Amino acid sequence: MLFLETWFWLFAAVAVPVYLICPRSLKLYWLLAASAVFHYHFAGPAGMTPIIILAILTYTVALVPWRLGRWSGTALMITLLVGALTFYKYGRFLVDNGTVLVAMAGVKVPVWLTRWKSPAAPLGISFFTFEFVHYLYEVRVHGRAPIRNPFHFGVFAIFFPTLAAGPIKRFPEFVPQLTELRNPDVTRMLGGIRRIIRGLFKKVCIAELCVEYIQVFEKIPHRSAPVVMALAVLQGWRIYFDFDGYSDMAIGFAQTLNLTVPENFYRPYWSTNLQEFWRRWHMSLSSWIRDYIYIPLGGNRVRRGFNLVAAMFLCGLWHGAAWNFAVWGMYHGTGLALETGARRWVPGLFADRWPHRLAAWAICYSFVTYGWLLFFYPLGTVAEMTRALFVW
Repeated sequence: MLFLETWFWLFAAVAVPVYLICPRSLKLYWLLAASAVFHYHFAGPAGMTPIIILAILTYTVALVPWRLGRWSGTALMITLLVGALTFYKYGRFLVDNGTVLVAMAGVKVPVWLTRWKSPAAPLGISFFTFEFVHYLYEVRVHGRAPIRNPFHFGVFAIFFPTLAAGPIKRFPEFVPQLTELRNPDVTRMLGGIRRIIRGLFKKVCIAELCVEYIQVFEKIPHRSAPVVMALAVLQGWRIYFDFDGYSDMAIGFAQTLNLTVPENFYRPYWSTNLQEFWRRWHMSLSSWIRDYIYIPLGGNRVRRGFNLVAAMFLCGLWHGAAWNFAVWGMYHGTGLALETGARRWVPGLFADRWPHRLAAWAICYSFVTYGWLLFFYPLGTVAEMTRALFVW
């Protein structure tokens, strides 16, 4: 986690105070320069080059669409963005699986292809790619005015608190804040500092403690139901406090700069159904998946079940280039589709009385918790764990 490195705290100790003492006319340029230094330190020239190229192209295509055609230019740019994400993040995954299929068909695979190594993914490519796609889609499909100030777009692209792991920003909410940058009042500044401290506590004191216990349980040679259940619960709390802690710190640092970025979590484990869970869990991602994958596929209008599974399949792969992430996504997509059918055919199951809500919470929490085994472990290991659930 970048926010835990000593260099980052030294960087923040300079970046934030200098921002506060800067004249209002210089705050934007300092914010862009600080974000560029942050990006260069953690990504290096090779990691910065792709985002610079993609940012320039995205900015240009949104401003001058008539040179490429009203929609064709945007579609081409979105294809390029998705292609870059696929190349860097999924290149080796696709090659490995493709060579297996080709070998099964009896075709000889070139040696150079088996030895090819995909380059390291640029810092935050999953997040800035989604933000750029959102930007182009909103400008071209929903007719929003593009960002004309290149410095505004630059800060939107590499804003250091959200660059590495989100939350995923929406430009209609974020960019207007850059037109009148000013120092936060005392209450807002203290609120941001408290948010940073709270995020640190979640990450260091809770998430890392969960990791210690997970390592203990993973060393038990003969797994049984209590061991597997403990691992599933601990993994669920680990990822929640790790990611929620990071989001708190990102939101807190933005707040010390008097900027607002989206919330990412809101008590997800209190959810009584999967729809509610995904409205509370990684909210900036789940809303992006809804708006730019699920709804364009047809949403609730046609093939709702298929759309849910397809959208969540892509959501799972977004987390990593491995089949366990894809299966985790389809697991949740299938759960959402089944829940949608149950709401239609047996609405009494979702009554608002407390016995129903308690039972619904227990079912939802159990479903989500088992899913973390799919998220964290290879599918073969999950199969063994699932069998162990019947051994007490």
